Amino acid sequence: MRNPPRVDARPRLYLNHDVDFDWLRAVEFGRVTEDQPQDRWTALSDGFAYLADEAGGRTVGFVVEDLPSFDEDAPEHEGIWRGPRFDAPVLGLTDATAGEIVLAARTFFAGRDSINRSIFGMATEVEGEEAVERWRHCLEAGDGMAHFALGYTLLELGRHAEAYRHLRHYTEIAPTGAWNWCWYGRAAEAIGEIAEARTAYARAIELEELEDGEPTDAAERLTALGGD
Repeated sequence: MRNPPRVDARPRLYLNHDVDFDWLRAVEFGRVTEDQPQDRWTALSDGFAYLADEAGGRTVGFVVEDLPSFDEDAPEHEGIWRGPRFDAPVLGLTDATAGEIVLAARTFFAGRDSINRSIFGMATEVEGEEAVERWRHCLEAGDGMAHFALGYTLLELGRHAEAYRHLRHYTEIAPTGAWNWCWYGRAAEAIGEIAEARTAYARAIELEELEDGEPTDAAERLTALGGD
């Protein structure tokens, strides 16, 4: 039997770069940086923040908001040259600081999107089964965000059980997005898991109120289910 991985093992980072937004997302494989609780973030500046797996927990990645103009030598970014340390396989880096990864990523991507973002863009341009294929390619390229888009696309095609898996998983890795929970509720409802759907809709409503963001239709859907 294999031993479980050490909790202090260095995260192996998946790199996500988008030219249009100029950001770099570097996060442990299987995770996403979107829709994370605020207490998991440690910001060094408006342009850089570390992400932990839980409040006060292990650092699992970081984000850079403007990679081309990011000043890695600014005083507020001094910490990126010390710990924590990561492995970044696509860059050929092991036991590297965030500063080293930022420099290597800037050269590696050289003004182009990472492959997942190229596929992501193509997926948004099509519908139906063609979209499913492209979202799967995006997911296979390592982009966990594709669980959400693949899930709702499958749901709209009536492939409810497949959609349910992806949408449920996405609420686990991106737990603070109201729409994530609303679509999960729709999928649960579609396969007859009504109690689970109610719970998901209720969570979506809670997050809408906390975020004061774009409303979902979770309240209407929860009312339509009736019952307790």
